[in-house]
Amino acid sequence: MTSLRHIAQALDSTAVRKIPAEPMGAAKIFQFHRRTNILHSVFTLKSRIQVEIFAYRCERR
Repeated sequence: MTSLRHIAQALDSTAVRKIPAEPMGAAKIFQFHRRTNILHSVFTLKSRIQVEIFAYRCERR
């Protein structure tokens, strides 16, 4: 199973590669928030998956 750290790194490097030059001002802030939102989404998804797996395992007992 691919770790979420690898997924987050892949998403992060993809977001950085698509930006041609170092952004300035508001664009730089937007870039930071976009990457932060992607990471937040990945870790939120991880938490939801863990809860579902835990609930599934509890039901099987």
